[in-house]
Amino acid sequence: MANLALGIDTGGTFTDGVIFNLDNRTVEAKTKVETTRHDLTLAINRCLDQLIAAFKQNNGELVDIGQIKMVSVSTTLATNAIVEGQGAEVGLIQIGFETREGLPTPYYEIIDGGCNIKGRITKEIDMDAVKKAILGMKDHVDAFAVSGYLCIRNPIQEIEVAELIRNLTGYPVVAAHQLSSELGMHERTVTAILNARLMPLITDLMDSVKQGMEKMGIEAPLMVVRGDGSLISESKAREKPIETILSGPAASIIGALTLTGLEEGLVVDMGGTTTDVAVLKEGRPSLNKEGAKVGGWLTRVRAAQITTIGLGGDSLVQVSKSAVLTIGPQRVFPLCWIASQYPYLTKELEDIKTVDYSMMDTQPNFILAYIRDPFYLKMTETEKQILDLIKDGPHTLHYISKKLGKAIDLLPWQRLVNVASVHRAALTPTDVLHVRGELDLWDRRAAELGTHMLAARYRTSIEEFSDQVIEEAIYKLALVTVDRLLEEEALGFSFNQEDGRQNMLRKVLGQKLNNKEQLFDFRINLKLPLVAVGAPVEAYFPSLAKKINAELYLPEYADVANAIGTVSGQAMERITVLVKPGEGGGFLVHTPTKREFFMIFDEAIDYACQEGQKYVKEQASQGGAKDIETVVERQDRYSKMTTFSEDDTQSMETKIFIESVIEISAVGKPWSS
Repeated sequence: MANLALGIDTGGTFTDGVIFNLDNRTVEAKTKVETTRHDLTLAINRCLDQLIAAFKQNNGELVDIGQIKMVSVSTTLATNAIVEGQGAEVGLIQIGFETREGLPTPYYEIIDGGCNIKGRITKEIDMDAVKKAILGMKDHVDAFAVSGYLCIRNPIQEIEVAELIRNLTGYPVVAAHQLSSELGMHERTVTAILNARLMPLITDLMDSVKQGMEKMGIEAPLMVVRGDGSLISESKAREKPIETILSGPAASIIGALTLTGLEEGLVVDMGGTTTDVAVLKEGRPSLNKEGAKVGGWLTRVRAAQITTIGLGGDSLVQVSKSAVLTIGPQRVFPLCWIASQYPYLTKELEDIKTVDYSMMDTQPNFILAYIRDPFYLKMTETEKQILDLIKDGPHTLHYISKKLGKAIDLLPWQRLVNVASVHRAALTPTDVLHVRGELDLWDRRAAELGTHMLAARYRTSIEEFSDQVIEEAIYKLALVTVDRLLEEEALGFSFNQEDGRQNMLRKVLGQKLNNKEQLFDFRINLKLPLVAVGAPVEAYFPSLAKKINAELYLPEYADVANAIGTVSGQAMERITVLVKPGEGGGFLVHTPTKREFFMIFDEAIDYACQEGQKYVKEQASQGGAKDIETVVERQDRYSKMTTFSEDDTQSMETKIFIESVIEISAVGKPWSS
């Protein structure tokens, strides 16, 4: 009897599923369903139902649920939420420092406290001030984050403040030391805020998958893909959802490796919301040592070196009143799709086909769809009216403005979108492919109406505008692809600059080679194979590959590569333990949870290795790993000091101990026979 795994990738647009044979590593069944963002349970249940039905059809026998040894999930929800600025509102308590850079929340308070680089507390916390700050933010936020000055050297103050927040509010709370042991106050603080922001989203996803598993009678462990391609248990993912950023693209890299067997290549994953690019070398992606950067925010999350842009099949296509075309980074529902679900919307779009919106800031084809009421946001009266109006079904902004008697440009809908209570529908590349006849999935008439409105703002025909949208999408794909390779080569050069470099790349992509009227040709020749995975890749990548002279791989099951990648990884935990000189002699050991002092160096090293291995094995076990093995790597760092004799005739070099960096990894199988 074969050992099976069930893999699910929940993206912003589609939820993909596979049943994978763990013994011979083949796909037994696959499916693709629409992601129902207002209720993820619907998409998960539909995915599970269709997978089991497809497996029965392919095998001609009843499914033994006991064959399913693991259910694993990857998702772009966390990445998409950061790119789109959505998720919970977060209150931040900063202990002992003030950041001079921007933060992904407007709600924060600075409290005295903190420690020094050795972990010694330099100033005690005024807990009354902390209590006042917490209660002052409580009604404006959904979750909390705590970040203290150098608390990675001694986390006690972060722990105390986090506990007080739990007692006073019951809200989710995360402390920065739980997520990273790296220095960099701003990056660690950003990481903690984003982690808190993502908690409700990941909780919804985990709950939806668990409910679907219970309905099907599946009792296998539930795993989640991290941003580095490794797997963790669902309980760990609930605590640290920030580690699932780039989960989807990381899974796609593992899936591309599984599908092609390539050891070297450039993997491009194009989904509904984002396009992600990674370089595959020696059979695995390289890790980003500084931390993953998503949506403009640099984090301290260990992840594959992936470049992400807000471009996908469902990216928002806009034309400004000055006739400037942009695509992304926001994701919206395609007009063709939402009109197929709510046919009356085609009539609403027909009603505004001839309305002149050329001098308005608002896009003429925007539709607002209800998702859920805000968790804690205090809404204005008009915001409440907008939600009440669309609860029974989405409507165009034109319809809403007429019902409420307010000008479209004055409707306050943006905050509702930001907190994911409302989602927009508008023109997307998916709509344009319907207009061009390259897709025939949903309501083509709605796509034509939306394209007509923007073509009028762009002052051109529907046909020319449609071509321009596709060419702009291909240009953006080329931009991120070439820039990722330039970054890999560390050339210090990027096409992604607002200068002549972009014009040069457009020249490369748009030229006709060997044209006698041109004085010279620009050419790009990719030396690595280009592996394209994701649902819409066939519409774009054959053309892109020709323009950049790349060997293109569109593997079988490319449309569900992410789901395949979810069941192809290992369970893994990594930590760093530091041994550093004490303030007055001796040695300090800094683990992820505490600091300890030793007079003897060897004792400090032994303690660091033993406690580190114990901690990382516990974490790996809690993360769902089986048959765990640990690997310890130690690097001792010294500086050299040269001293001279009194008569300067002799010199002597003395080594001065700086630190020992001990990297400890635990690797295990994510399922058991």
